[in-house]
Amino acid sequence: MTVHQKVRMGEPPVISYQELLARDTRPSPAFYAPMTRDLGIEPVPASRYTSPEFFAREVEKVWMKTWQMACRDEDIPEVGDTYVYELLDQQVLIVRQKDGQVRAFKNICRHRGRKLVNASGCKTSFRCAYHGLTWGLDGKLIENPFAWDFPQLGADDIPLFDLRCESWGGFIFINFDHAAAPLLEVIAPMPEHFAHWKIDNCYKSAHVAKIAHANWKVCAEAFLEAHHVICTHPEYNLFSGYDSGQHDVLSDHVTRFLAPNGITPGPFLDRGIDDERRLSLMLAAGNRAFDTSKKIELPEGMSARAFAAESVRKMVGERTGYDFSEYSDADMLDGQGYDIFPNFHLWGGFKDKISYRFRPISHDRTLMEVFLFTLAPKDGPRPKPAQLRMLSEDEDWTGVPELGALAPVYDQDYSNMGPVQQGLTSMGDEPVHFSQYLEVRCRNLHRMVDEYMKR
Repeated sequence: MTVHQKVRMGEPPVISYQELLARDTRPSPAFYAPMTRDLGIEPVPASRYTSPEFFAREVEKVWMKTWQMACRDEDIPEVGDTYVYELLDQQVLIVRQKDGQVRAFKNICRHRGRKLVNASGCKTSFRCAYHGLTWGLDGKLIENPFAWDFPQLGADDIPLFDLRCESWGGFIFINFDHAAAPLLEVIAPMPEHFAHWKIDNCYKSAHVAKIAHANWKVCAEAFLEAHHVICTHPEYNLFSGYDSGQHDVLSDHVTRFLAPNGITPGPFLDRGIDDERRLSLMLAAGNRAFDTSKKIELPEGMSARAFAAESVRKMVGERTGYDFSEYSDADMLDGQGYDIFPNFHLWGGFKDKISYRFRPISHDRTLMEVFLFTLAPKDGPRPKPAQLRMLSEDEDWTGVPELGALAPVYDQDYSNMGPVQQGLTSMGDEPVHFSQYLEVRCRNLHRMVDEYMKR
């Protein structure tokens, strides 16, 4: 018996996600099958979110040892293109080499430690603005104006500090730990799943960031479960089936939820609404399944879920030139939220793929980043990638048009983060409780922090 089945015993009947898939108009891929773990019911102390000392240990044991999504291939398409990635007190240069490969180096002059590069751009070399020592794109020292006065150093003695740099699906990852397991091994089975959703053919259509006054785990946990919809996103309550969602631990480093859309809600929220009303609620909430420039009417005998899935097939197919006629309703409509420990979240499907990254600034401040990755036209040129738009504390996510109907959702999510951090600070060492199944991904986040802390 699975944890999913255990926790549902004795509850009012709710259709499971697998039962929902069985009713859909087309079969879903085999990788939609449940893969959860029982991670127990133990609480965690609130101080894990508020202690500067605990955070310092996380920096050393977690952040300097895990794979970090740093940028996209499309951010550095040409030889010499350089992306400056910042994480805490570390700065990294990610550089396109002459052979087309990508390498990563610490952004540090090996002479006196000055930062080499101030901003991303195209480079032919890296020349220190302090004394003029210069390194090539491959990190080798190519000029020392005072070489005559360094009898202790040869040209090969002070290359730039290199870092692990590996790629998947157009994403470039770095790792400060040279002994880390290979990226593709760590993030499996995501490459297989996202190949189905054509991740290699997507481009970055939005990139927006804002500082949250909360610990990085507070921010990440806001997107590791779906039942916060009931209070945080009430406009979605009567057509999203968060209580029929599936929560999976696919590996130590990868978890996901599968959240259905366009269905009758469970017993707690069921108001006896029919599919006509459900469709109107989806439209009122700005649901991304529909082209709202056209008149939307539910065909007789068709469910709101099937109709919405067909709408996405047509809408995305017309825009991209791909044939989606054989893809499942779930592929077209549902929320497939995956995360790679510790801080990168990516959604599947064929609508714009939502993505989040949470970079810690301190124990109680985090850079929250939202991306959208859009499927490019099959036979047309790929649009240029979106540039980062940094929001000030006074700017709302709602004011970002490139986020579309999702923009107000992020204001709702963001509104929880500061108050959660404030409450956790007041709790001291009191326990924080997670549910057994619906919050299993939150449990896994803390489990993996503990695993890295022990290494």
